[in-house]
Amino acid sequence: MTTTLRPTGPERTDDQGGRERAYAICVNGRAVGAVRVRADADGIGEIADLAVEEQGRGRGRGTTAVLAVEEILRGWGCPRVEGVVVGEEGDPTVARLLRWAQSLGYVPAARNMVKTLPATPPELPAGLSARPLTAAEFPAWRDSRNAGYAQMLLRHAGLSPEQAEARSGASHAQLLPQGLDTPDVSIQHLLAGDDVVGMLWVRTAESPERPAWVFDVEVMEGFRGHGYGRALMLLAERVTLVAGRDRLGLNVHAGNTPAERLYESLGYRTYRWAFAKPLS
Repeated sequence: MTTTLRPTGPERTDDQGGRERAYAICVNGRAVGAVRVRADADGIGEIADLAVEEQGRGRGRGTTAVLAVEEILRGWGCPRVEGVVVGEEGDPTVARLLRWAQSLGYVPAARNMVKTLPATPPELPAGLSARPLTAAEFPAWRDSRNAGYAQMLLRHAGLSPEQAEARSGASHAQLLPQGLDTPDVSIQHLLAGDDVVGMLWVRTAESPERPAWVFDVEVMEGFRGHGYGRALMLLAERVTLVAGRDRLGLNVHAGNTPAERLYESLGYRTYRWAFAKPLS
């Protein structure tokens, strides 16, 4: 039997230069599944909405579809492809999909974690307090975050310096369109006495795709290794609960073992795994 991809609609493009096309996964001409192929303006490809009908699983149809998508993305000039696995941590099906992705050469890139918060906001450890970022401090903080995120994109997303800088700037402009006055945004210092020992950025708005979210948590150099990362996460939970939300999520990049261990010890569980593979 021959497995192929058949377009189910025209290719679509967006104003930023991204492109997308949907395909049926076919065996001898009969549709047995579907997949959506995307590429952003920087040429990073994505495999989305991959599904094979239940009775056809275990026959290599998903594998053939993924390899065919990779060829499409190579034809589009994409140097890298990304995909995700979504599900409950510990689910045998999720475990099987994670192993399958890695068998195809995909390596873990990041994971999204979430926690259902207790009803009572946690207290900060003795001697610690918090204060909001001021308007006078915001420009320097924004520039620092832009530079830090651009460096992260260089390390983890395979972008050029110019692409990373542009994407970082666009992302922060989208997330903070009104600066400190952006609704549902909390940016705070963590203080030990008079010393600023950490920074926290939380967005407390919820959407169907994402709960309240920790966008940035940072312990200042010279103060690391003293439990301030845990204190920042307790502060994030306080901010979220005060805003009337009871779930908090975050992203952690693969290889950041100390952060992964901290979040797990606080009760965060993975619900989305991101994988990536070079196409060159």
